[in-house]
Amino acid sequence: MNSTVLTKNSTTPITSLDQAELKIRRAGIIRLNPEGQEQVDGEELLQTVCGFNLESKTVAQAIKRQIAKHEFCEGKDFTTSMLQSSGGRPRRVYHFSVNAANHVLLSAMTQEGKQARQEAIDEKRKQQLTDALNIPQSSEKPALDQRENDTPQVLLEINMATSLKAIAFAEALGFTGNQKLLSADRLLKSQIGFSPLEAMGQRQLIAPVQKMTFTPTQLGQMMTPPQDAREVNRRLEAARLQTRIDRQWIPTDLGTPFCEILDTGKSHHSGTPVKQVKWYQTALDRLVPRADAAPETVPMDLNSHDADPPLYGSDEDCEPIPRKPKRKRNRYELDDYFSLVELGEFIGRSRQHVVEVLEKLRIIKWTGQGKKGKYLLTDKGWQYGLMYDPTETLFHNRQSKRLTTSNAQPVLGYDILKFFH
Repeated sequence: MNSTVLTKNSTTPITSLDQAELKIRRAGIIRLNPEGQEQVDGEELLQTVCGFNLESKTVAQAIKRQIAKHEFCEGKDFTTSMLQSSGGRPRRVYHFSVNAANHVLLSAMTQEGKQARQEAIDEKRKQQLTDALNIPQSSEKPALDQRENDTPQVLLEINMATSLKAIAFAEALGFTGNQKLLSADRLLKSQIGFSPLEAMGQRQLIAPVQKMTFTPTQLGQMMTPPQDAREVNRRLEAARLQTRIDRQWIPTDLGTPFCEILDTGKSHHSGTPVKQVKWYQTALDRLVPRADAAPETVPMDLNSHDADPPLYGSDEDCEPIPRKPKRKRNRYELDDYFSLVELGEFIGRSRQHVVEVLEKLRIIKWTGQGKKGKYLLTDKGWQYGLMYDPTETLFHNRQSKRLTTSNAQPVLGYDILKFFH
């Protein structure tokens, strides 16, 4: 039983859940929640994709009608959260699962039944998984249950062969290293009830690299005297461990053994992926102190004490001293950290939106009374950033006694981007 719906700004009919999911993914409204699960904002689904023309005060009612219509269950098909608004009461926000969002889109302006569509999509996904693992199909019992008379050795051989196919399947999806093995193990346990890792008595895998990596800011704090990230990057460049290309630091062949390149999962406005370089502590052994430039001296004519000094910027100067451009407020231009304003600009949202999300996640908190206060990192927030004083151009750790009295402000590393997908 098929239903057809034409979505806003689209002339292509959507007749299946797969097509509905593709439409939603192309709209870019699927995001990850803090637990790493995909979810779809209810208002964006109805307004942007389904083409409903709703006023802000009627959005919640329209979402509730969809929930009642499809008999969605809270916790499985949708979740809710409270969004703190500026100056008013908190607003309830609805988040659908991807599967529930598919049903909402497919049934928009139609009355087709949910059960038939759900059975069709479940059967198709089961078929895809069966084909990938090459597991024989049966309408009665799983293949392993039909071999009750086989010896343990035969069953083990079957499970081992299926495990190798699961690992190959995970690798085809792009998983590597320990993540490939863990993904294959979870797949096997959920589908056939066999866990290779548990069977071998291994519930955890040892990471292949046992070295900690550090940002240039963290490397600078290990140096004597401490250096800021810009100076560390200059020294890494002077040691020929990295080079700057299109405003990004790229490790050289000489520097590759001393670092790791991590994918942050975000993209620049140009579309290029945002990657972060972190260094092993051994990279410090390759750095040499930067020789400070000797101050320029002007010979003094002892016989002309009354001579006027040259006027900087006059015709006597071939190159007037350039003035340092004023830095914009709340933009610190650190290589490894965002200010709250810079984070908002990077993700294309306002500073207020960033603050609301970080307060909701309990990463920052307001201290003080009224406008005479500031944001500080919480205990959880110190996992994602530091406190930076732009006046003194130095970082404060969580034990600093001057966190509230100085001009220190929260700055957050690239890891914070996972909360803004």
